[in-house]
Amino acid sequence: MVLAATNLKGCAVPSPHRIRYRRLVRVAIVLFVLLVAVPGSLALIGLSDFDISNRPTEQISFAHDDAVLSGSLILPDAQHTGPIALLVHGDGPQDRFAGDGYLPLINALLDRGIGIYSWDKAGVGESAGNWLSQSMNDRADEAVAAYEAIKTAHPGSRQQIGFIGFSQAGWVIPEASRMIPDNAFNVIIGGAVNWQDQGDFYTRQRLLADGATQEDIERQIERNHVRDTVIFAPDASYATYLAETSDPSPMASDRYEFVKRNITSDAKADLAQLETPTLAMWGRDDLNVDARSDADIYRDILIDQHPENEVVVIPDATHGLLRSNLFNYQLSSEMPTSRQMLNVALGRYAYAPGTFDKISDWIKQVVSRP
Repeated sequence: MVLAATNLKGCAVPSPHRIRYRRLVRVAIVLFVLLVAVPGSLALIGLSDFDISNRPTEQISFAHDDAVLSGSLILPDAQHTGPIALLVHGDGPQDRFAGDGYLPLINALLDRGIGIYSWDKAGVGESAGNWLSQSMNDRADEAVAAYEAIKTAHPGSRQQIGFIGFSQAGWVIPEASRMIPDNAFNVIIGGAVNWQDQGDFYTRQRLLADGATQEDIERQIERNHVRDTVIFAPDASYATYLAETSDPSPMASDRYEFVKRNITSDAKADLAQLETPTLAMWGRDDLNVDARSDADIYRDILIDQHPENEVVVIPDATHGLLRSNLFNYQLSSEMPTSRQMLNVALGRYAYAPGTFDKISDWIKQVVSRP
């Protein structure tokens, strides 16, 4: 059985530098959608959300440890001196635009006056290194290095630079933010609090979808706990894992080491020391993270720490805040082709209504305060 703790996929969605062939494929898909799945002008609007060719864009690299990481700063206009959000990825080998899937979000925020900087994870795209060799502490240090690079490259927005991130970013952003005295804001979407609790929730949802009874589910989770104490013990090795797993598709060794390194991750201590204004958001229908439980933890810790802190659970929304009646899948790879095409056709309208207004209004409110 696949380790539950390995399944946090963040919000894996579609990278820069996809040349003409990729664009032609996308156009062909959208033409099909226009004719078959979602007739009307909305699909044409959605297609434009995957285009940033006319946006002012600067390629900015920064050093972290022994690697140089590369990213893109996209601005609403060339004279922009307003807020800039640094986009922190979830799990997986994400390039700066998550295979183009971040582009509707980026365009929607650009239209609302918020710049975006996003970089290829270590070892992906144009970035050196290996993201699988990182701990959450390493990822937080990397986010701090990215912040310093943008603050230097774009001094006009110095007091208006913050973070926005998905899923696994819930362990990265609170720690990174604590290390930056002038960080302006944090937006955390679908953030898990405790790695192992998230793994249990993920497993429950997976087994429920397969028709398992509650009794079967609890037995499986208990077996997982017993197994994890063995395979992730301090002296355990990849050989230990292979000897204990019955999974027909076991984790690769570098993935195993990544999970072992991070399986004790818990955001509560960093959240308790967080002084930066923070907006935490979940989709009520999240299948990856326990939105109700984790939102309650965030409320208990954050609400009294800063007057601007907010915790929001959006109805009818997924882990990545897409419309749950159309796009609620634990893994993007599980989404049928027809739904993938619909997602492309809808662009920003694939997200739950009000998502971008909430994010942008909150950021602008925070950075406008003296």
